[in-house]
Amino acid sequence: MNEEYQGLLISADGHVVEPADLWTSRMPKKWRDIAPHIANVPEMGDCMIIDGLAPRPIAFEGPMIEMKARGEEIPKIADFRYDDCRPGSWDPDERLKDQDIDGVLGEVIYPGVGLFIWDSDNDEMLYEVCKTYNDWLAEFCNAHPDRLKGAAILPTRGPIEWAVAEAERAEKLGLGSVMLPAWCDHRPYNQPIWDTLWARLEEMNMLCNFHLGGGIFPSHIRGPGASGVLVCAGKMNLNEPMQLVIWGGAPVRFPKMRWSIVEGGIGWIAAALELMDHWWADHKGWMKPRLEQPPSEYFRQNFFATFEDDRAGVLTRELIGVDTLMWGADYPHTEGVWPFSKKSIASNFAGCPEDETHRIVCSNAAKLYGFDLDKLTANRAA
Repeated sequence: MNEEYQGLLISADGHVVEPADLWTSRMPKKWRDIAPHIANVPEMGDCMIIDGLAPRPIAFEGPMIEMKARGEEIPKIADFRYDDCRPGSWDPDERLKDQDIDGVLGEVIYPGVGLFIWDSDNDEMLYEVCKTYNDWLAEFCNAHPDRLKGAAILPTRGPIEWAVAEAERAEKLGLGSVMLPAWCDHRPYNQPIWDTLWARLEEMNMLCNFHLGGGIFPSHIRGPGASGVLVCAGKMNLNEPMQLVIWGGAPVRFPKMRWSIVEGGIGWIAAALELMDHWWADHKGWMKPRLEQPPSEYFRQNFFATFEDDRAGVLTRELIGVDTLMWGADYPHTEGVWPFSKKSIASNFAGCPEDETHRIVCSNAAKLYGFDLDKLTANRAA
């Protein structure tokens, strides 16, 4: 399909590629020798180095997007360098130029290489990494607060009070939501310790986003095609935090709390909710904690979900809940759709009523994250 969508766009999922010296220049001096940093690794290209973890190639976080935009086949990851990233990855002024190329009015911002810091087992360093990133993210978004909305990252290790304190500090910095990694093996999201954070976020009316990140890659997935398995199967594993929160009863205890599952696609959600409701109907009498409503109702009341390119999800939107769904370009990642967002949306939403399309690609995210659509459209017209 060659047509392009002509309506308003708010991307509920965008990323930065953090400045190369972000943590080495800003973290307290005691951590700078082991702070996350960029280094070249033979056969892998430039990588993010996080103490105690395997190097993470920078290629996937930004540089590959240029070749995708030109319609070129992407070569081996060792060919990419940090300087190949588009300036919009870390410069807020350049970011708006790339939004304009794609017809995007506003964007929710998540980490780039910072998505993998949660695998560190150094509790104190992780906390400092989060604080340093959030300070920088606030500066990035405050350059254009009408169009950039940042999600602060929270530590998952150490006292839960650290996460609470960082959420409170993030609000003061102007960051309107928080983010936790999809996988938290050492402290699963159905554990009672998280109630301390949910309670405070509910009081603050602050959304919690679960984004892909965290979790050591399964060692049994290796060999031919392993990278495709890890990425494609991994995205659907955002089912896990959703299941943990709902079956753990958090929406019952905190009915006004809101969670969003980000960059996991939506095509699997209808099937997951149907299975959850079936299991609940048969077993609600003995399961603890007791859920008084079907799990799908808690999803529709308390959850949101984002996708980039997901025709299957759009076709099942009525089963999931139109007002729970949000589109995102996922700039500057190659699994995203920049700079072809308008073509992708036209294809994904073929046959979808105009008002439902608008809600999913624009107004749902605007309402949830606080974008002023009237102001944005007026500024664009000017």
